[in-house]
Amino acid sequence: MFDLAITPVTKSQFLQYLRCNNAFHLVREGLVPKPSSSSYGGYLEWGDFLQLCKSQFSESISVEKTMDKEESIQKTTEWISKKKSIFHAHLRFQNFVSTVEYLEYDSERDGWILWDFRPIGSVKQDILRSFYFHKQVAEGMSLHIVGYKLIRIQTKYIFPGGTIAPEDYLLIEDITPRMDAEMVTRDEEWKQFLEEVKKTGEQSVRFSFLDSKPSCRSLKTCLSPIHCAKGKENAKEVFDFRDSSELAKQWFAMGYNSYESVPDSELTPIQRIQKQAHISNKTYFDKNAFENYLTNVTKTVAFLDFESINPYFPLYPETRPFQHVPYLYSLHIWDRENDILTHKTYLHEDVGTDPRVPVLTQLQKDLPEGITIFSFNDFFEKLIIQETATAFPEFLEFWERAKSMFIDLALPFKKLWIYHPGQNGKASLKEILPCFSTESHGGLSIREGQDANYQYLRLIKKQVTAEEKKRVLEDLIAYCKLDSYGLFLIYRMLLERLSVI
Repeated sequence: MFDLAITPVTKSQFLQYLRCNNAFHLVREGLVPKPSSSSYGGYLEWGDFLQLCKSQFSESISVEKTMDKEESIQKTTEWISKKKSIFHAHLRFQNFVSTVEYLEYDSERDGWILWDFRPIGSVKQDILRSFYFHKQVAEGMSLHIVGYKLIRIQTKYIFPGGTIAPEDYLLIEDITPRMDAEMVTRDEEWKQFLEEVKKTGEQSVRFSFLDSKPSCRSLKTCLSPIHCAKGKENAKEVFDFRDSSELAKQWFAMGYNSYESVPDSELTPIQRIQKQAHISNKTYFDKNAFENYLTNVTKTVAFLDFESINPYFPLYPETRPFQHVPYLYSLHIWDRENDILTHKTYLHEDVGTDPRVPVLTQLQKDLPEGITIFSFNDFFEKLIIQETATAFPEFLEFWERAKSMFIDLALPFKKLWIYHPGQNGKASLKEILPCFSTESHGGLSIREGQDANYQYLRLIKKQVTAEEKKRVLEDLIAYCKLDSYGLFLIYRMLLERLSVI
């Protein structure tokens, strides 16, 4: 229970409620910390994106971030009364508060247009819901809302080099027709939200993973199972079943709380494989599938992993927003007949220059022709080479030779041709590797691709010391090296199970 009179209700709380009622109350009552919504690298570019959006307007004033909350609200109210357009407007009605990126006064219609700035490529549901929350607070303040507009990124934009032209890079989209078309849905969501807030102010919250609407799909993503599924908080195994989606929640409601408890009649063939592996505590291995899968593999093989950045502000000519640009690769080459493993790597240390040509130039030298190339989710590695070759035609011949030599080492794990109980339903390299070797990413400073992306982009965007740069580059090499080495370990394990070596 919380005091409605003094506890502010924010947009993020509204969005949290629409995803999971339980999570809304858990965070609001301070029982769990607020989930982080920040991305790894987003803030590195947000300031530049914000300034570019602001450059599209003239004669506007801004609520400065140095102001405290009350001063921000007072200034916003004062400027609204003078019909001034405002950046970073702070609105408050009763205990509802919101911050609007740009509140524009439309003199012709004597009303206000709500603007949002988002470094995204498409309009998602949360954006429409955010606009609606701003609308409710604004209209509570007796503002006449006449439109909704969004500035986002034109994903088809190709950077020609030089200075980014806002008129080509930014896409200004009038969301008003879509907001009007979905207003009945938004009104119903808002009505339910208000009822929930009012009810919570009058009585204690009853947390329920099964009964609360809306709620998260899986107990594994629940912010606090001890609150939402008291007495059954450890009964998470049914949510590990592959491709179970809403079924897992139904099974949980029926009292199933482990792999063993779910009847085979409820399961798909893949899920039955999982169940049996966990009951027997043995690895499932489909020998016939692997023999077909590895039929055309060459005796000498390569294991390739790229690391990349995908900034929403293109940095290099002929690149698009969010395009992955390689700056590092790790390549292990195994001569199976002589059992010789060789490691090659290239890291583009000159962070102020385009890494694409140096990366592919060195890869051409390091990668022998005509050998099988294993990658994990090989679509990514192939896309990196293809897009670079498209921008630099001197690599097209290399791409044509290499593309048919790729084999996706993730495929057997996705299809459950092999499954280890320690995977717990997952099929990522980070989960698989410790199950089949003594290696893991746990001891690394950088443990996932998003962090590697962020760290290199940070070197480009921020001033760091020579020591810091050296440390980051060494950490990136170590992370990428383990990924390609892990592929080698997995492949060798498969051959051992096939009794080939």
